[in-house]
Amino acid sequence: MPIEKIEIKNRIDDIRKLYKERTKHNNFSALVMGEPGMGKTHFIGTGKLPILIDSFDPRGTTTLDIEHAEEIARGDIIIRTFWEESSKAPKMYAKWEAQWERDIRDGFLSYFGTYAIDSLSTMMDAMSNKVSKDKGRSGGALAIQDYIPLYNTIKDIIKLTASQQCDFILTAHLVPFENELTHEIKCELEAYGKLKVQIPLLFTEKYVLLAKPSSSGLTYKVLTQSTHRYRASTQLGSGGRFSAEEEPDIKKLLNKAGLDNKDKVIEEK
Repeated sequence: MPIEKIEIKNRIDDIRKLYKERTKHNNFSALVMGEPGMGKTHFIGTGKLPILIDSFDPRGTTTLDIEHAEEIARGDIIIRTFWEESSKAPKMYAKWEAQWERDIRDGFLSYFGTYAIDSLSTMMDAMSNKVSKDKGRSGGALAIQDYIPLYNTIKDIIKLTASQQCDFILTAHLVPFENELTHEIKCELEAYGKLKVQIPLLFTEKYVLLAKPSSSGLTYKVLTQSTHRYRASTQLGSGGRFSAEEEPDIKKLLNKAGLDNKDKVIEEK
C-alpha cells in the first residue's frame, strides 16, 4: 500500500529533528599538518578553553608549558601524556585506548571546549607496537593482514571523537617526497598506505602550518588552500571568508567563519 501523506510528513519531521539535534552544536574539527617545528601544538593552545590534549609526542608540549603556563596552572589546559613508549614493551596505546573509550562512553570530552590528539604519527607508532605485540611479533613489525583492521580503528577513532560536543584537533606530521616525473618536492601526510588519502576525507578543515622568514624572524601562518607543495582546504572559510594564509589562531578562524568561539564553562553542581 502507498504511504499516506501524514506518515510521509511525520517521517520528514523526524529526520529534520534528528539532523537539527546532531548539527546544533556546530563543532569545529580540523586535521592540522606540518613539518616539525611549525607550531602545531601552539595552534592547539589557541582553541576554546578548557582544552584537553592527549600527547603522544615526547616533550611535544614544551611550547604550551612556556606560553600557556597560567592556563595550565588554572586547569584550563590539561595535558595527558603517553610518552613512555617502547617497541619491546609497548603499553601506551592500550592505556590511551582504555581512557579514550571511557571518555566517549561517559561523554567526558563534551565538557571541554577543545580536545586534541598530538600527534597522529606517534599515536600510530604506539598502536603498531601494540598490534605487533598482540600478534607475537617483535619491534612493532606489522604483517599485511594487520593493516585493514588498523585502518578501520583509526578511522573509527576520528569519527567517534568528531561526534562529541567539543572542537577536535588532530595534529599530523608531513613528509617531503619528490615527484618522479616533474622532480617537484611535495609534502604528504605521514600515515600508512591508504590512510594518507582516507584520513583527510574525514575532516572539512585540512590546514598546513608554515613558518616564513621575515624582518623580525619567523612568521607563522596557517595555510587554508593548496599550493604546489602542500594540500590544504577549508569548507568553513569558503566563499572568501578565509584568506589563503591566515594567522594560526583557532578562535580568530572560528570568528571569521561565523562560529561560536567562546570558551566553555564547566558548571559545578
